[in-house]
Amino acid sequence: MNPTPGGASAVPDWPADLLPPPFADGVRPAQLDVLAPLLREPAPGLDVVLLLDGLGSELLAAHRSLTPVLRRLEDRITPIRTVFPATTATAMVSLLTGLLPLTHGVLGYTTHDPATRTALNQLTGDPRVRPEAWMPEPTPQEDGARRAIQVAPARHRGSHLSRVAYRGWDFQPHGRHDRADAVVIAARRAGPDGLVHLHVDDVDHAGHVHGVASDAWRDALAEVDALIGTLLRRLPAGTRLTVTADHGMVDTDPAVTVDLATHPRLAAQVAVVAGEARALALTLHDSAYAPGLAAGLRELLGERALVLEREQALAAGLWAPPGTPLDPRVAARLPEVLVLGRGRHTVDDYSRRPEGARRMVGVHGSLTPAEGWVPLLRVDA
Repeated sequence: MNPTPGGASAVPDWPADLLPPPFADGVRPAQLDVLAPLLREPAPGLDVVLLLDGLGSELLAAHRSLTPVLRRLEDRITPIRTVFPATTATAMVSLLTGLLPLTHGVLGYTTHDPATRTALNQLTGDPRVRPEAWMPEPTPQEDGARRAIQVAPARHRGSHLSRVAYRGWDFQPHGRHDRADAVVIAARRAGPDGLVHLHVDDVDHAGHVHGVASDAWRDALAEVDALIGTLLRRLPAGTRLTVTADHGMVDTDPAVTVDLATHPRLAAQVAVVAGEARALALTLHDSAYAPGLAAGLRELLGERALVLEREQALAAGLWAPPGTPLDPRVAARLPEVLVLGRGRHTVDDYSRRPEGARRMVGVHGSLTPAEGWVPLLRVDA
């Protein structure tokens, strides 16, 4: 990517180890057009969509021996780009609605809420924030006539994310060991022309806790592969099964972690820390500090991270095509400084995070190929 001439919005030379922004040079990430068209323009027949949370294309390719079902189908698997940041909340809302991140406004695991001046968790929400007002754009299911059923743990019924992305969907709860049964029941409920969606988070959870190099992660991947095989056997003949993911993952450790809390001169300028350690979103006490903070972070981090100011991120095409009209509702949530981890590096202010954030092994959010490419499989049962 070539620099854009002119002032603070000039896009810096793009590091070769990071993927280009998802919307750079007229490109559109294919993840936007996986599920939403099944609601907007449904074909006759039953569709089942599995989202394998955290399973990037590189990880899947590197562990073929653990996935006999997917290995048998690998000639039908295509790598596609996810959105930015490469994280569950942003990717799932884009997947389910087909909306650009700059349109739906779910900009990370946490997103700056200008009304409360806090980092709003985009999965669990906040009692002060009504999800339907946070993301007021209509979902395809609200406008469509196709019956669609969300299959998820009971705790997800009515969650913040569900009320943002699954508006208009029916709900089918499942337990830890009866997901295949729940999908089959949902398929019957949905009818011969319905749509069923299952979010499978085993791989993501094992990666966060143990890392992608762990036995626990490998066991989770093998179990997910077996689940796909079970569904292919048990779903009604002719069911169209789509399998994809929201993001990939890389392992980190304390040796490649920068804690901004140990750099008080820089941290003091920051009012709200949002995003995550691979895609850190900083809102400042005074936006006039942004160029100085960005320069200080570049000096501190060097090649460990890419630091962008807000206008640079917009001009690069991180959240939408450059020049996309900016809704004031979303504009107020955008970070003034954005820090993207390179390699295995993470950057965060752990003094403002829950204790568990520091212990996380597998991480994601940035634009490395391991995080940004996800698999897409379409096959008939």
